Amino acid sequence: MKALVRMRSQGKYDWKNEVCDFARLPNVGEYITLGADAPWYLVHLVVHTPYPHGTEAELYTVQVDASAIKHQALHGKT
Repeated sequence: MKALVRMRSQGKYDWKNEVCDFARLPNVGEYITLGADAPWYLVHLVVHTPYPHGTEAELYTVQVDASAIKHQALHGKT
């Protein structure tokens, strides 16, 4: 499924847009990355509607610190 992914940095409104193909659409609260060494993003909003370029949804995401997320998940929140 193709989706228009709208990405921004934490605390900034420096939006970047990219059309991406997913096996399934991510849900609110899930983390996504667009490559093995790419930044992680937290999905804040999913809008299910057709857009140009054959996309089926629009995702609004905010960049997160992958190391901090992994540490919290594996070692508990501190």
